[in-house]
Amino acid sequence: MINNKKGYITSGDEQLHYLQWGTGPRLLLAFHGYETDAWIFQDFVPHLAAAYTIIAIDLPHHGHTKWPGQKPWLHANLMGIVWELMKLHHVEKVSLLGYSIGGRVCLSVLEGMPASIDKVVLMATDGLAINFYFNFFTRTLLGRKMFDHMLGKPDGYLVLIDWLKKNKLVHESRHRFVMHFLQNEQKRKILLNAWPAMRDLMPEPNAVRKLIKKYRIPVSIFMGEYDKVMPPALAHRFAEGLDTVQVHVLNKGHHIFDHENAGLMAAHLL
Repeated sequence: MINNKKGYITSGDEQLHYLQWGTGPRLLLAFHGYETDAWIFQDFVPHLAAAYTIIAIDLPHHGHTKWPGQKPWLHANLMGIVWELMKLHHVEKVSLLGYSIGGRVCLSVLEGMPASIDKVVLMATDGLAINFYFNFFTRTLLGRKMFDHMLGKPDGYLVLIDWLKKNKLVHESRHRFVMHFLQNEQKRKILLNAWPAMRDLMPEPNAVRKLIKKYRIPVSIFMGEYDKVMPPALAHRFAEGLDTVQVHVLNKGHHIFDHENAGLMAAHLL
């Protein structure tokens, strides 16, 4: 591996684990998706290490980051991390790479400091539209109570989800997505804490679009043609009227990148 380092970054009172590759003069911050960790970006390293210093951060309740329960990762603390890393690496602008929920983190950074963003690459990304379910279950009192109850006592909800699928009131892919978490106790425990921990990082899509247009930020979005979690239509709607935003639809599902196509995506950061 090229110049691999690791350590912890302070965020408020907590410590976020990170991996660092490369010695390039530009700074790239990478944020992974749910149920993955910072190591997923290692396939990008051969393509970017000469141009960038790459810092990939383990999100709360992922990788080696230790996080207390449902405590939210505050947007102000995220911004503090980015500013400190820019100062440490002596750069005036930063590029962003995000996958799935990590893409939402990237958009939160962009929303907070648009004039300091160089380039952005998003993959199967969340955050292009308001996620009703995430918003309801993590940011409303009723939703949070239902969320805690559902993950604490899932049996009745499993029956309900099966009934909805049987009566074609929920798509089979969404049924599989929900069952993936509800049927496994360990996955339920992680979800119980991981989702609420990200509730403060909710960029407003229309505000982000205006900032991209105002500051002419180059954004490349890669979506999977068969992705039912984050369908390509979200990216096409988001990109309307934005000439610095490119949408690429690949013959993939939600797991959109691997060692074979990482170079294709990395090229948009060079």
